Amino acid sequence: MRGHWLTRLALVCVGAILIVPTALAAGDAKKPGKQELSGARHRLEQFERKVELARGQPMKLGYEEKNALERIKKLKEKYPDDPEVEALFQKARELLIASKGEVITITPEMMAYRENEQKLKQTFAEVAEKEWAELRGQAEQSEGYIARPFPPTDREEATIAEMRGRFIVLENFRYPGNQFKDMGREFVFIGTPSRGYYFVELSNRRWGGAYAAFKRYRRLVNRDIPEEGTWVLLGKIKDLDLLIPQAAEEKTDLPRWGWTVEPVAIYVPGCTLAVADRESEVGGYFSGEADLEQIKSAFYTITSIPDDVTPENLVDIYATAIKEKNFPLYLDCIDPRRRKTPMGVDRCTYHWDWHQHRFATFYVLTKPELVKISVVEGFGQEGAIEDFFLTEEEKEKIRKTAGDLVEHAEVRSKAYDERGRQYGSPKTFYLRRVNKGRWYIMNYPQPF
Repeated sequence: MRGHWLTRLALVCVGAILIVPTALAAGDAKKPGKQELSGARHRLEQFERKVELARGQPMKLGYEEKNALERIKKLKEKYPDDPEVEALFQKARELLIASKGEVITITPEMMAYRENEQKLKQTFAEVAEKEWAELRGQAEQSEGYIARPFPPTDREEATIAEMRGRFIVLENFRYPGNQFKDMGREFVFIGTPSRGYYFVELSNRRWGGAYAAFKRYRRLVNRDIPEEGTWVLLGKIKDLDLLIPQAAEEKTDLPRWGWTVEPVAIYVPGCTLAVADRESEVGGYFSGEADLEQIKSAFYTITSIPDDVTPENLVDIYATAIKEKNFPLYLDCIDPRRRKTPMGVDRCTYHWDWHQHRFATFYVLTKPELVKISVVEGFGQEGAIEDFFLTEEEKEKIRKTAGDLVEHAEVRSKAYDERGRQYGSPKTFYLRRVNKGRWYIMNYPQPF
């Protein structure tokens, strides 16, 4: 009996030994090992760092990021109900979405400024078409109007005195494509050796005034129009010249006779009419320029800057001024020190053109966020440790001897394209104010 009992005990022990590993194995199959988790977690942390460095921009997944996702995929398939694996899975989802770039919803209201630009173009094009018809009609009614430019009147058929002052309309005026220099002057030729030539003189105030007006139209109304093209020119015969109509520095063509033409107006069909005006301080005007602000004001959503504007709101107003083509408001956002000279204003204008291009091409919305405000000169930093130790009388005395209180603000701005994706990395704007006055932007050339 005793031997029989021992035999049965031995069999039970052996069975228990066999069952325990099986049970443990079954339990392990439901829970990942520490090494599996730590390996996946480590790679996920590397993935997260790269997403942070991208700062909202779309990024392409590399080997490490794909490896992290593969590991978590296998863990999720093997241990679908494990809470630690689920946490890694959800984190991987967040990072994957973030790697595609920060995205917002772009509403029709956000795109309204582009539609308004099209309306402006149409309005000014209609005014230009009407004024061109009137101006051309006046020229056609003038004495000696040249209704048929080609072939030109031969120099043996009429004297310079007979031709001088006669109006002419020249199609296919190509600037600067047909621009050339000769005898210290600049011209645009119209014609060919077989058809004959006209030489439109550019070395005078009339051309400068008309072309400057065209550039203002481009800057303030329609940036899409190129600065060069094939236009229509209204001019007056001025002289007869023997020139070489060739753009190259080294002249290889033969000299050609042609009537020299003084510009009166440039007509860009479907866009604008730029007219030379010697009585104007700026030398000319484009169609509708006298009513420019009145026409554009209907599309403005903001026209002035509050004295108590916050730094981030000022950057927002600055972007709005650019989008709505409100040039005076744009200038009023900029530090006065940057625009107190004609050269300073020219630089502001140059960067205005670039801002126009970027908002028309790269992004449609910007979101500014205040980073910090700091005192760089003077005394009066709110919440400073000195306030605890100084009386109001002592602080006032210090203020009088410390000079102007100059504060700087740092505002970070994100830009989004028309699909709602973040464009580029966040950009930083620096602002300044003196003695608690109004804030102004210092680095106005900064893209958004």
